[in-house]
Amino acid sequence: MDPRIAGLYLSDLNMLVNVGGRERNREDFAALCASAGLVVTSVTALPAPNAFSLIEAAPA
Repeated sequence: MDPRIAGLYLSDLNMLVNVGGRERNREDFAALCASAGLVVTSVTALPAPNAFSLIEAAPA
């Protein structure tokens, strides 16, 4: 397995198990941002091999 991709899985596992995190979808991030007085303005998938997206938010 490509070590860069293996690191992505370990990053998610670390977040989920060790610090009580959870996976979130766009709607979850929109609600989280709204509770902070922000609105999600765009979500852009990062190029392969990344499995992440860039979320942009601005004041509501």
